[in-house]
Amino acid sequence: MRKTDKLYFKYKIWIVLLSLSITYAFSHTTIYDKLKNYFNDTIQYLASKEKYFTDSVVIDINDTSLKVLQKDFGHWPYTRDKYALIVEFLQSMNVKNIVFDIKFLDPRAGDDIFRKTIDKYNNIFFVTSTLQEEIPINKEEKKILKQISWGKHLNIPTLKYNSLLLPHTNVFDEDTIYKFGITSVLGDSDNFIRSIPLLYNIDFNIFPSLLLRLQSLHKNIPKIEYNPKTNKLFIDKNTWHVDNKSRIKLFYPKNANSIISIPFYKISEVALNKKSISNKNFLKNKTVFIGSSAFLSDRINTPRGAMSGSYLLAIAYESLKNNLIIKNNNIVNTLLLLIAVLFSFYLSNKKEIYKKSVAITTLLTILATSIYGFIFLKLFYLETNVFFSILIIIFSILLTIVSHQLSLSKYNQKLINETKRLYNEANCDTLTGLLNRRGFDEQYEKYKELTYTKNIHSSCLAVIDLDHFKSVNDTYGHDIGDLVLQSFGNLLKEQLRDIDIPARWGGEEFVILLKDTTLDESIIVLNRVRQVCKQMDIKTPQGKLNITISIGVTQIENFSKTVDLYVKQADIGLYQAKKSGRDKVCIA
Repeated sequence: MRKTDKLYFKYKIWIVLLSLSITYAFSHTTIYDKLKNYFNDTIQYLASKEKYFTDSVVIDINDTSLKVLQKDFGHWPYTRDKYALIVEFLQSMNVKNIVFDIKFLDPRAGDDIFRKTIDKYNNIFFVTSTLQEEIPINKEEKKILKQISWGKHLNIPTLKYNSLLLPHTNVFDEDTIYKFGITSVLGDSDNFIRSIPLLYNIDFNIFPSLLLRLQSLHKNIPKIEYNPKTNKLFIDKNTWHVDNKSRIKLFYPKNANSIISIPFYKISEVALNKKSISNKNFLKNKTVFIGSSAFLSDRINTPRGAMSGSYLLAIAYESLKNNLIIKNNNIVNTLLLLIAVLFSFYLSNKKEIYKKSVAITTLLTILATSIYGFIFLKLFYLETNVFFSILIIIFSILLTIVSHQLSLSKYNQKLINETKRLYNEANCDTLTGLLNRRGFDEQYEKYKELTYTKNIHSSCLAVIDLDHFKSVNDTYGHDIGDLVLQSFGNLLKEQLRDIDIPARWGGEEFVILLKDTTLDESIIVLNRVRQVCKQMDIKTPQGKLNITISIGVTQIENFSKTVDLYVKQADIGLYQAKKSGRDKVCIA
């Protein structure tokens, strides 16, 4: 683009502000959440490593187990003494903890045996779930809730629920009820589980998740503090980065089989002495999660695919234990935002945005932003606002393109208008607005070329002269003479056909190219012009004026001849009209 064009794209701060505003507004939509989750899941998958946790085992009561154990254990659900048998076997294997991902809500045969077994050991824990429904809580249940709660902490943001599924009193008493922990999770907008709550709020009381129960193996209530500025949750000596609902975000391993899973029937057969175990230390110091995936009753969607609730619970336990928790850092996010804003400033100030160097800079900025977020996630487990920053860059590109195209459109329109003005100055008569000689010659040549391609039978050329115009100038002055010429020029524009081309030939003389018209048709058109002119009142500062015109017309027989030749021929007709008394149309 030449500097002589004087096209300068000024510094457009509005592009930066609008990019930020659009991105912020878009971030509150459902589609943004889906795209962001997909983007973050992809980055997390690329940044994650394969993990094979050795401190946890999932014992899965799957469909095969139900079929194999039907003879020994009967039909599902099993009597509680069967669980007591499994507990005793696992304790003999020196496991660290046993977690039952099974809800014991109703009385069943074998409860007394199971209860005695639970009372014997302090390393057995159970899951329970929250309820959104408002179910009335009696005094006894309120007493139990108070016993297992960690007190009132109104300043800690948590997921709020109305009630809790309490186990049946046949199984638990006030000495063992503290072994329960909550496992209710809330999926994101796409129903994928990426975060696990640590605390819950039920009736303004704080309750621990099962993950925290496993961290605190005693009845004593730990010290809980929350820093809203850093979103850090302090529980005794442990510190976790949480979101505004006290949830930790899991950094899932790359592989889906990070936890060892054993079918329930294999453990049961060893417990029943039907089979032996070769490695006696296989379960030593491991936390065992017992749950059921039978009938696909407990399937949860995660970024690594669908898995059972027990398997997810084991991954969450290992993640918390090994600090595989995704954190946030405001400084890192601010730097990313700054990169996007600086790029927006850079792009909006470019005069030529379609240059190769601009495209390379844009791609490098997007790539650098993505790599920046990838490195912080991989090395420091920091999840950044990469997607938000990239959107700012994308909207900056789109808005800059729109701004650039609008500026070019305005500039092109300015060039068109300037071209039209120069064309009119060169080809039009400034007084009447009709074509001048040069313009008429150009139109004549164009029409001549058209006659070579189309079958045009006849055309005519007329020369018009205003009668006694010199006396008008002499009597009223040249300003009145100009007004007369303007009025007649307007008359020609109004009375001639669209196909006719009028022009001011010079002084008070005018010419008309009557396209595709015979002499007889031309005379009709020209007589109409003559009659209207005769009847026209021209209003001037010195009163009304009336004028007449004389017209000479000739037929154009051969377009190879010049226009001047036909003007001279039409002048002969004009001379005859003047000589015979004026106000006439004569053929030459």
